[in-house]
Amino acid sequence: MKFSKFTAERDNQRAEILFMRIAVGGLVLALLANAGASLSVAGSERTILVPPEVHQTFWVSGQKVSTEYLQEMAYWYSGLALNVTPHVADYQKNLFLKYAAPSEYGRLQAEFGARTEFIRKNNASTQFSPQSVMPDEAAMKVALTGVLLTWVGDKKASEKQTTYVVGFRYLNGRLHVSEFKETSDQDPFGAGNGTGAVPR
Repeated sequence: MKFSKFTAERDNQRAEILFMRIAVGGLVLALLANAGASLSVAGSERTILVPPEVHQTFWVSGQKVSTEYLQEMAYWYSGLALNVTPHVADYQKNLFLKYAAPSEYGRLQAEFGARTEFIRKNNASTQFSPQSVMPDEAAMKVALTGVLLTWVGDKKASEKQTTYVVGFRYLNGRLHVSEFKETSDQDPFGAGNGTGAVPR
């Protein structure tokens, strides 16, 4: 009787040990699967960003930025730079420079300072109406083609079809402007144009 009780207890203990081993093995496999899944998505997380004026949401993944976000921001920056009157020139220049890439800040500040001075001194106003937007996601550049109107006082001084390129750098989770210049239809991204001057 005692022997059968002993063997029954021993079998129970063996069954419990086997169950615990299976449970621990299952937990180890689950942890390994979780770690593998975490490693597979590391660096590919996406952050949803909202532009200054909300038309749609966009993503940033690692060091990449969605084409739609580049287009929207280029449109916004071109408005800051080119839809200008003497009364808002300083404000828009300072707002634009808040988003300048650190390595390009000095150059962009000098260029926009000269443009602002020109606008104020001549009581000039400009308005840019984009007609087409061409992104280069790999280079993080956007070319905008449209009509630039210029007024001096209350008289229209010029109206011309032109193209501008806006270049970006994505640093520390923020999109910075690294380039803003007039180009041409033949070379919209300014590859053959060495000048980085802000147009007047």
